[in-house]
Amino acid sequence: MRYRMRFPSRLVLCAGVMFFSTAAWTAEPSLPTQVPLRNSSQLSSGFGVNLPLPRDPHLPWTRHWWTRLFDSGVKWVRLGQYENSSDKTSWDWVEQTPGNYHVLPEVDEAIRSLLDNDVSIEVQLCYNNALYQGDRSRRPKRIQPAPPGVGDNDNPAHSIFTPLNTADSLAAFLNYTRFMVNRFKGKVKGWELWNEPNIGYWQPNVELKADRAAKGREYGRALCRFADVVHEVDPQSKVIFGGTSTIDAAFALAAIASCPEKIDIMAYHVYPGYGANHAPEEGDALEDAGLFREAVLRVPGVRKDIEFWDNEWNTIPTWKNSSESIQAVYLPRYYLQARAQNVEGFFWEFIPGTDGNEGDQFGLIHGDTPDRGFQPRPAYRSFEVTAALFGQTQVDGAADILPEPPDAYSHGQLRKYAYRDRMTGKRIYGVWLAVPSDPHGPLQPIPMELGIPGSGIENPILIDLTSGKVTALQWKDKEKQHVMVPVSDEAVAVADASYLDWPQAPEAPGELRATSMGNEVRLQWNGYGSPKGFEVHRSVDWGPWQKAGTVPEKQTNFSEPIPQGQHVSYRVRALSQKATSAWSNPAWIEN
Repeated sequence: MRYRMRFPSRLVLCAGVMFFSTAAWTAEPSLPTQVPLRNSSQLSSGFGVNLPLPRDPHLPWTRHWWTRLFDSGVKWVRLGQYENSSDKTSWDWVEQTPGNYHVLPEVDEAIRSLLDNDVSIEVQLCYNNALYQGDRSRRPKRIQPAPPGVGDNDNPAHSIFTPLNTADSLAAFLNYTRFMVNRFKGKVKGWELWNEPNIGYWQPNVELKADRAAKGREYGRALCRFADVVHEVDPQSKVIFGGTSTIDAAFALAAIASCPEKIDIMAYHVYPGYGANHAPEEGDALEDAGLFREAVLRVPGVRKDIEFWDNEWNTIPTWKNSSESIQAVYLPRYYLQARAQNVEGFFWEFIPGTDGNEGDQFGLIHGDTPDRGFQPRPAYRSFEVTAALFGQTQVDGAADILPEPPDAYSHGQLRKYAYRDRMTGKRIYGVWLAVPSDPHGPLQPIPMELGIPGSGIENPILIDLTSGKVTALQWKDKEKQHVMVPVSDEAVAVADASYLDWPQAPEAPGELRATSMGNEVRLQWNGYGSPKGFEVHRSVDWGPWQKAGTVPEKQTNFSEPIPQGQHVSYRVRALSQKATSAWSNPAWIEN
């Protein structure tokens, strides 16, 4: 990881130019030096990530990754797909004999754990099923989903990337859809049809515009029927157009033409210059994302309140001219830019499954590897900070920001947005230069005078969104509300010291295990930080949670007689004087 000098230790930016007096940067004793942790339950809204469901052996519940999801402040997850096989919500997992549907207990436990920690869920219903492929006389009577593994062209050995282009496969998929939406009614907020259907995950992969439009119409026939089922079964749930790989207007506009009024959310994935280091703001310039959104809004009959989601984005550390530190720098810029455009952003992905073809390339947290397995990347801290500060904000178009961009960046690279916290009404400002970051050395910050009249800020602070470092600012002109800020490729925030007024919750206990020994159930978990104790809850046969007991701070185990019931679940949280932690991963026993 490259070394990046952290402001404010860098006081001299060029010969003869002194930036700030030392006194201006001496933090008051009451001011935290770092943005405090803010878990998912402490935020009313926030940012999203793609999330694979736990699976053995490479993504087990019993490693420290599931609870980091909640500690980081994630508020949305996109479930249901990993590219070299299918996740356990997919059709081939749920329907393994014709007409019989079954969801595994670990899926139900994962959904409940997400909801317990105030995380919203969207699910992709993905991929085909061998029960409904090919000659009817040769179809299997039962299927077993293939374990993770890839074949040619990123396909599993038994291809599931087959389009719903026959009457019986579409009818069967809609029955599966009806079952899933009904089972998770009121729990899952959005249902997405397929992942990247414009490319090879909905065969065939075509290049010409006319062919992509024809493929879009085929997908659209399934999408319109899919939307009817979702809205009929759960009118409160939203229908999500399956996120396209890049901006593919020919495919997408053809797909929604027959039923634009039925689509609640248009999703797409923007990776400008896939495989190389490109700034996240280049999505609109290189992929025409802004023009695409405008084109959708012009479609006759489209909903006036239709939402746009970029529900898969990342900059990969192993890409050309990239690094883990660049990923950490780009992440706040991505989410802030998306929020400013009223686009919901999702990071691909929270943690990778290393049993697949992508290995450990992606993720805020490393996958299961011998050296850095389940350890956070630097971008994890960037996410924590950005989510805590901006997760429940909306862009404040009424706010004035009065900077003069540095001469070298007067052609549109300067980004400066005002946001307002939806709960407190307080303003916070984000400023950065939308330029590619250099893996060989940091961009020297340039001092810029920022005018924020009417901000309501009394005691200004500067926050580095990559590291979370907090420092006090002094007014350059308090009457006009002008401050000096360092502007570079790293996004910084300016807010009032009172903006950081939430209580810091302890980290969630993790790696919870439940075992039965004779007539007793025994729990063990790992605690983090310095909690004041732990609280244990149980649920019998999916009933309401009930308090089972508390244990002191040094104790990370609990036992009790096995309750009566077939399925007994447990969860644990840490206690402190100011706040409780997120809930641990679930653990259960079957009697």
